[in-house]
Amino acid sequence: MKHRLPSVASLAALILCCGQSGPLHAQTADIKTIVSVGGPPVVLNQNSQTNMAGVFMVGGTTSATVVQTGTNNATGILQFGGANSAAVGQNGISNFTFVGQSGQSASSTLSQLGSMNTGVIAQFGGTNSSTIVQTGP
Repeated sequence: MKHRLPSVASLAALILCCGQSGPLHAQTADIKTIVSVGGPPVVLNQNSQTNMAGVFMVGGTTSATVVQTGTNNATGILQFGGANSAAVGQNGISNFTFVGQSGQSASSTLSQLGSMNTGVIAQFGGTNSSTIVQTGP
């Protein structure tokens, strides 16, 4: 049985093609889903290239804090309780946040630093308060 090795020209072409695409980098992602029924406050810090957080809370007093630093960040928070509070801080190229709150009082703070920022806050309560700060580089 005869084995044939690739030609020098084939190897050179392969090296040139792969070499021009640059070094290979691993893509990292941090995806968290948190469901809390009458539990303690949720605090989540994510520092991967892609960060995704989903927080669903039901109870008397709900509190969620999410901080994300990465290229792509996405957060969704749903809170149903007497007093709801949410705080989200995102630093990346693409940032997306949705906060939905229903209860006697609702308070949200959203801060986004990036090229593409989207923030949505929907509050259904007796007393509602929200702050959104979005800045680009």
